[in-house]
Amino acid sequence: MADYQLPRTDGEARRLAIQSELLAEATETTLVAAGVARATSCIDIGCGTGDVMVAIAQRAPTARIVGLDLDTRPARARHGDRFELVTGDLFSASGAFDFVFSRYMLHHMADPAAAIAKMWELTEPGGTLAVVDIDQRGTTTYPLWEPYNKLEGHIRGLYERLGIDNFIGHKLPHLFERAGVGAPDGTEVIGVIRKVSELREFLPLLLDMVRDKLVANGVATTDEMRLLAADLATAGDQTSSYCYRPTAVGVWKQKPR
Repeated sequence: MADYQLPRTDGEARRLAIQSELLAEATETTLVAAGVARATSCIDIGCGTGDVMVAIAQRAPTARIVGLDLDTRPARARHGDRFELVTGDLFSASGAFDFVFSRYMLHHMADPAAAIAKMWELTEPGGTLAVVDIDQRGTTTYPLWEPYNKLEGHIRGLYERLGIDNFIGHKLPHLFERAGVGAPDGTEVIGVIRKVSELREFLPLLLDMVRDKLVANGVATTDEMRLLAADLATAGDQTSSYCYRPTAVGVWKQKPR
């Protein structure tokens, strides 16, 4: 997680909270299919705002739930002392859990297979490792709203330069095998469609997340960012255009006893 390239600001915390709402169905579906209700000890790797821990607690109310992140302040701000929060890096983590989970963390890793292998080490025999991550390839709008396509195109260009793999979702089963985990026991692929107008707060925050890095890495100019920001500010008026958001892919594997 030391490779996390995005800002740690109040705006980014708000973007992550909205993103969590957009990912709620994929998260819930994967948690249920992976059998989280049987868990007695859980760790959420890269817990962010802590919303996944809430979803776990709803299904496994008596389980010990730990959140690990380089920055646990967003989770603490939203949930106080409800969960056990550990500030640190995945590769320095220790302990054993019968449910290990990460959401939208692997695509930031320089070596996602090594990260999966480490999470497998944290998984007790008989426990389950489950991962949800992004596949950006198909995201679009219809009828076409060009500012969204420009934004996503800029993000793809930037992430290629930074080594962030926003297409990792469809690679997860293979990465499980490369990591020595083996073929997943199951997979879920879930997409979300929203009116562009419903994303009126999210899209400007998405641009804010990458604006400085787009300019610094030569992906876009300051003038292009200014014009795109003005266009995205009209998202609330786009009531007839629908946005197909990046697909969320969930995979899971139970560790042999």
